[in-house]
Amino acid sequence: MINEEEKLKKYIKEHDIKAEHLRFDKTLHTVQDTLNATGFPIELITKSMIFKDNAGRTIVGMVSAEFRVSQSSLSKVLGAEVSFCSAEESYERTGYPVGGMPCFGYDAIVIMDPKILENEYIYTGGGSEFSLVKISVNEIKKIINPIVKGRIRGNKSI
Repeated sequence: MINEEEKLKKYIKEHDIKAEHLRFDKTLHTVQDTLNATGFPIELITKSMIFKDNAGRTIVGMVSAEFRVSQSSLSKVLGAEVSFCSAEESYERTGYPVGGMPCFGYDAIVIMDPKILENEYIYTGGGSEFSLVKISVNEIKKIINPIVKGRIRGNKSI
């Protein structure tokens, strides 16, 4: 059986995505862990939080790691009520664990906070809590075609 990191690397290769998979010796499970292990600027690190809407669709709220996803703002941008998925349900819906969640590689509607577009590139989950993917914002826009209609970031998380 293929692990999640290998699955993501295979997806990147098979879809000819211009991205770099990075693996670290220390856990990146939390934002603070990621900052400590990588030294990357927080504004370049993203979170992909998994939600579901009333129709059962998988919804991704994608924000800079310094913020939380505002559930009410996400619902407003989507035009439908959403509820937060547990770690177990997030894995069931995406095939990736919380703490290593990429913003691509599975079937979902991605709602991206416009602040992410201020960057040339970002880091997203790499399939495990020990990895990240470095990818340009333009490449991300091509592969996930995110909805960017308004602010979905909430309070600062760190």
